[in-house]
Amino acid sequence: MAYKNNAKFGFQGFTYPAPKELTTPYEKAKWQMEATHELGCNLFNFRPMGMTEDEVKELNELKAKYEIESEGYMIPAIFQLTGWEKMSFRGQPVDAVKAKEDLEAFCEKTVNDGIKIVRGGYGRLCYAFSRWNRDPEMTGKMQMENLIECFKIADPILAKYGIYYAIENHLDFKGSEFDYIFRTAGVTHIGSAYDTANGFYVNCDANDDIPYLSKWAITTHIKDTKIVDSPFNGPDGPMIAVGCGLGEGNVDVCAAVDAILENSPMKDGIHLIFESGWYGKACHDANPDMDEYNRQKTRESIKWLQDYVTIK
Repeated sequence: MAYKNNAKFGFQGFTYPAPKELTTPYEKAKWQMEATHELGCNLFNFRPMGMTEDEVKELNELKAKYEIESEGYMIPAIFQLTGWEKMSFRGQPVDAVKAKEDLEAFCEKTVNDGIKIVRGGYGRLCYAFSRWNRDPEMTGKMQMENLIECFKIADPILAKYGIYYAIENHLDFKGSEFDYIFRTAGVTHIGSAYDTANGFYVNCDANDDIPYLSKWAITTHIKDTKIVDSPFNGPDGPMIAVGCGLGEGNVDVCAAVDAILENSPMKDGIHLIFESGWYGKACHDANPDMDEYNRQKTRESIKWLQDYVTIK
């Protein structure tokens, strides 16, 4: 099977949960890696936390056997390079000098692990870390300015190691704002982990992000989302965004994928990673076995994506 741009496929781990009888991080990751291969995918990202050195070694050997690629995960230090205390993570003090040292050490280890792309979100899925924050010391504008200054410091460090950092539009800023951040910082090794649906979760039209984020896409989350009547009603408003399988929602997934294949700086061998999003209360109420529902939607969506980019 030949795919456009030699595209590679994967899925976000929570969308294809391991059976409940598997309890350790190693057991779950191994099962998911086997599933990756069975679904015809060749991307699998896992965190080695809670695993022994032997377990990590075995997973890496399995990756090599199946010719699976992995991305890394960026550390919080990249947002702390200006010393702004508001970027504290889990209550730890912010130290700009230490943050730069931590980023250097992280890059060195990442290179030694054979990883070229690292991803991660800025936002923490809350109002405080978003474009909407109007608090005097934490406005969206101030946060954007901090990102720009941090990226000016981080980009040459990443370039020195040949590493690319992809920041997800993670319920924080819209695509045009990330475009402004990247252009103003003048980055060459920082871009987007473009989530095709997350614009809806920052209360904007996700399709408006296509021209802004496709051209910065280092990696992706290919996600669809549909707008439905709110189950909360009343004072919480009339409509909400909920996750769904690819091709079922209000994201123009075809247009987004086409733009990524055309405009991405990493378009040769681009990583197309399925993510489902939050399915919503109605879906959970209708599906008592959400693990199997997730797996079924992932299987369907991976096939949809593979079919779409197949060279006919």
